[in-house]
Amino acid sequence: MPLLPALLHHPAPAIDKAMNGKPSHAPVAAFTLSLLVAIVLLVTWVAYVVRSSSRISDLAGRVGLGDSAQLRWWLLGFGILLFSLLITGITYQLAQALAARRLLVKQDEFVSNITHELRSPLAAIRLHAQTLEQPGLGDEARRRSTRFILQQAERMDTLVDNVLESSRLMLRRQRLDLVPVELAPFLSRYLVDEGPRIEARGVHLDAVVDTEATVAADEEALQRVLDNLLDNAARFSAPGGEVRLRVADEPGRVRLEVQDDGVGIPRSELKRIFDRFYQVGRGRDGARTGTGLGLAIVYGLVGEMRGEVHAYSQEGRPGARFVVHLPRDDRAAAEAS
Repeated sequence: MPLLPALLHHPAPAIDKAMNGKPSHAPVAAFTLSLLVAIVLLVTWVAYVVRSSSRISDLAGRVGLGDSAQLRWWLLGFGILLFSLLITGITYQLAQALAARRLLVKQDEFVSNITHELRSPLAAIRLHAQTLEQPGLGDEARRRSTRFILQQAERMDTLVDNVLESSRLMLRRQRLDLVPVELAPFLSRYLVDEGPRIEARGVHLDAVVDTEATVAADEEALQRVLDNLLDNAARFSAPGGEVRLRVADEPGRVRLEVQDDGVGIPRSELKRIFDRFYQVGRGRDGARTGTGLGLAIVYGLVGEMRGEVHAYSQEGRPGARFVVHLPRDDRAAAEAS
């Protein structure tokens, strides 16, 4: 599959992968040993300078320095600076290696998840295609199977779009072309087109749009942000639950809020919720679902539209809340008026 190599491309050091394909502990051991050696050398240098006062005095006399204490402090400071830089470099390399290992684990999980996400609609499409081949199939059954195949194909198309968008954001290709977007008519069209799709997932969508603002945005990107937030809320809401969309003006910006009544997000995971490949185990059955790309895409697209997004969830209380702030484009609104 050509999409995965582009998405998973990352300059991870070869040392971070063992010969059997699993993360290796060799980087941690190697860097820990190097760090210990550097510390031992630093202590040895300091002890040598402190104890070699006579030799340093002799050296000071040879180079024309009358005060040997000045040379001693210079040598001591130079050694400490040199070894401090060495320790800093080793620590940085260790941090890079650990980050690469974590990314490797996330990528492995992503490949597994995306394979599952692709296998499910493919199996359904194959089943209904075989049904269409049956002789004597009624018109209603034929329409039902055709409609189901189209739905699954749309699901796969959305998945591929997410993979491509995530790759674009990671590689920083082709920045968004921001244009003035009037939110009220845009959201009105969006809710007419996408509202039934959200409610078809077994939840009620309660939308309140109270804004006349114009924002500098990309309509396709804004739709993708709403799609991912609302799909995420529907996925983690209880059957028959409610997903709330609230849009309102604030000083200098517009607030878009999506809230569900699901099981919520553990506080320990809130800081990582927008990380690439990261998944929160908060599905209806407690299992992790999806590919871990949706919220990362939301974070990246909102940032490209000069906005910000935050996640909120109170421990022990149901529901999670995602708040997007986009700056108002008052100049475009003034020109239009």
